[in-house]
Amino acid sequence: MSFDKSPEKIQTMFNIIADRYDFFNNLMSLSTQRYIKYKSIKNLNIKPHDKIIDLCCGTGDLSIIIKQIEPQADVTGIDFSDKMLEVAKQKSQNIQYLQGDVTALPYPDNTFDCTVMGFGLRNIQNAEKAVEEAYRILKPGGYFMHLDFGKKNLISKVFDITIPVLTKLFTENYSAYTYLIKSKQIFPEPEDLIKDFESKGFRLKKRQDFLFGVISMQVMVK
Repeated sequence: MSFDKSPEKIQTMFNIIADRYDFFNNLMSLSTQRYIKYKSIKNLNIKPHDKIIDLCCGTGDLSIIIKQIEPQADVTGIDFSDKMLEVAKQKSQNIQYLQGDVTALPYPDNTFDCTVMGFGLRNIQNAEKAVEEAYRILKPGGYFMHLDFGKKNLISKVFDITIPVLTKLFTENYSAYTYLIKSKQIFPEPEDLIKDFESKGFRLKKRQDFLFGVISMQVMVK
């Protein structure tokens, strides 16, 4: 398939795969993805009544984990895909979900104590603008937690080979997952991502790698 990150294409693709998205994430990660997300969120030291926004929230995993760790946190999830949000709302009723564009967030400056984004930035056509928005709406001293694929090592290459096989066996949406593998392959490695984040004003607080570096988390401070 052509590598098209236009908002319309991305929205359509995620709407198509929404119903099977959680199943396939567990399959691809050998059921480690929730543990990785939990460990990543724990780095934020969330306090009661903190205002947190989950950018590109998808089916709501990070938002739900935040509420499980700190039930009194004020959590909002925002995503471009209405079908992904439908799944998120079915999974949790105590989180505010809204459809929106993370490159043009409807919030004043310095609104949130934490912003989080998991496996979303590489699907945004104007990723630079999304990072600028994450910085803008964050309070001074607040945290931005970013989680996505990391090093392009041998384990990562094995992943790239096995995922197309699994998609053919377990899903009819082979082209969508072909796109996702391609987006992973061209996504910056953590060292370069950190430099990009720092160029927008962030400072690195912590980096943590998982699955031999295939997945990487960065916590940045405003």
